[in-house]
Amino acid sequence: MSSRQVAVITGDINASSGMPTNHAAKLETVLWTSFKELKKALPEAKAEHFTCFRGDSWQFVVNNQSAAISAGLFYRASLLVQSAQEFGKSYHASFAVGFGEAEYLPDQDSSAGGGEAYVRSGHRLDKLKRRVPGMGVLGLGEKDKGVDAATGLIDALVRKWTALQARAVCLAMQGYSQEQIAERWSPKPVSQQAVQKHLSAAGWPAIEPALEWITTTINGCFCKNNHRELYNAD
Repeated sequence: MSSRQVAVITGDINASSGMPTNHAAKLETVLWTSFKELKKALPEAKAEHFTCFRGDSWQFVVNNQSAAISAGLFYRASLLVQSAQEFGKSYHASFAVGFGEAEYLPDQDSSAGGGEAYVRSGHRLDKLKRRVPGMGVLGLGEKDKGVDAATGLIDALVRKWTALQARAVCLAMQGYSQEQIAERWSPKPVSQQAVQKHLSAAGWPAIEPALEWITTTINGCFCKNNHRELYNAD
């Protein structure tokens, strides 16, 4: 295939070494379910080519690069919800986004893709393991520092989320109002006040405008005529 510009998201479960054996055996199913929820909830992200590896790690491609952080955040939130449902315990995760060219993508013959976007995503995740923030980016040139800082601040809120807060955010990220979220709440509807409480505790009023800024900033990077030069500015 000819190379194309994408965002690659690579992530892993935090502190998975202490995971019970029965949880580890079902983890891949939970990881896949969370990705299916992402594709259904945020089709505009154009997420595809999901793969699992090392038992507790995953990777996927986001073709709409400006939606990469939102896609990663939704996946992380969905994982909290799905793991709570499956295991009675919410598993937090870290992820890194690499922007650049994908020279080849996973298929039935290969579980891994290749190209600068994949390399950058993996390298950024390795560095995340050495500091507190569990979200980071690489490949936006001069914009890396600002977007990386913003995602780090979002992570400081996300790492404290409960499964209920994550559920509320997943629905809010789909554009539903608090009243609509209350009606769609599973297994049965809740009050609008309960939804407001979950979103407030999750820090969503602060996260939402930060995500909008990140999306606009990334989109601006790829609207420039010199985006090829930007990609080469590691």
